[in-house]
Amino acid sequence: MKKMLRFTGLVFLILALSTMSVFAAGEGEKEKEAGGNVTFMMWGGAGEKATVEGYLAPFLAQNPDMTVEIITPPEYGDVLQTMVAGGTPPDIAYFGFPEFVQYHKEGQLTNLQKYADASSVFDAADFNPGHLASFSDTASGDLYSIPKDLSTYVVYYNEDMFDKAGLPTPLELYNKGEWTMDKFLEVAKVLTTDDAHGLLFNYGRWKTFIPYFAPDWIESTSKLNIDTPEFIQAVNYINDLNVKHGVNPTPDQLRDISPADRFSQGKGAMYIIGRWMTMRYLQADLPFGWNVVPMPEKNGKAHTWVDMVGYGIPADAKNPDAAWRVIEYLTGVEGQIPVAESGHAIPVRLSVADSGAFLRSVRSGFNNEAHIAITDAAPVLVFDNFVKIFYDTMGAKLNLVFTGQASAEEACAEIQETVDRLLKE
Repeated sequence: MKKMLRFTGLVFLILALSTMSVFAAGEGEKEKEAGGNVTFMMWGGAGEKATVEGYLAPFLAQNPDMTVEIITPPEYGDVLQTMVAGGTPPDIAYFGFPEFVQYHKEGQLTNLQKYADASSVFDAADFNPGHLASFSDTASGDLYSIPKDLSTYVVYYNEDMFDKAGLPTPLELYNKGEWTMDKFLEVAKVLTTDDAHGLLFNYGRWKTFIPYFAPDWIESTSKLNIDTPEFIQAVNYINDLNVKHGVNPTPDQLRDISPADRFSQGKGAMYIIGRWMTMRYLQADLPFGWNVVPMPEKNGKAHTWVDMVGYGIPADAKNPDAAWRVIEYLTGVEGQIPVAESGHAIPVRLSVADSGAFLRSVRSGFNNEAHIAITDAAPVLVFDNFVKIFYDTMGAKLNLVFTGQASAEEACAEIQETVDRLLKE
């Protein structure tokens, strides 16, 4: 692999759901023993269901005693909460990191450590320690969910625009050790024209840049440092991408035409987004050359946002032993290889992510390594009242800055006051 960067990992969840089906190996299935019947609830609708069916097919062929019922309700979060509260949860469910913390805090998840310790398939050494820590009890270190896959934010770039401007591409700069925040802004300015912007960045993803200036803004689960010179500097940097430098569209412009569409239409030279956009652009067959590169360095370090979800077994699950067999397979090397080959997400097993199965899962010359240049990704502590603070308070107040209705100083002071109060509740 090329030069490895040190990244600070964050964890985030987006919910989207629909439909239900029963999936079992082979044709003309006979009735399965109750102990092998597993209900598996996930989001993503028919597409996600079909993908997981493909992942599970070899496992079910090898285990004729197993049946997996896949449930994908349209209101995943509400349905899961209702089922858990009613004592009739699925045997396996998806949990994003903030949701995992809440369910675990309320004692609604099964401790998976005993299964992991007894497994010949599970291998903690083949996972990023930070990823496992994200789904572990902070006191005992015991696992309560197993990460299933992940997506990291990188910089997508239009090769044709760089070539036309006579500039080295971000990947060329990265390979020479010159891919820095200063260079990133410099090329964004050069590539901003009347017809296109040098950068496409959704202001709602403000968390991507915060660690470059305020890496310790989350001090603990009960203390956040928002009203500080460092955090304010980060907010001003994001705002200045449009206000001062003009390299990024305004929030209104991004609402008219999304960053994703602007990039596909050749209206942006660089676009910061996650792994899932790779598959969308490959399927769209964009009419120009494009590639990806890790986020740039600042003071020798780069940062990214990590979207990650875990498989968990609710505490009242009827078949936890059978559920573990499914999770063990899906997070094992054999189960992770089809994840790698599909190209949709990054495998959580390090040996698979750093193999040809993933690195060559996209077209020749595509820089898949950009997505796995993570050596020390640690979980961000999910602080108390996470959703209310992170989205309802911080997101709303920072949006006032990005739309010119407040200064960074004003917004951060107000956020700090609200956060301090919420953290005491």
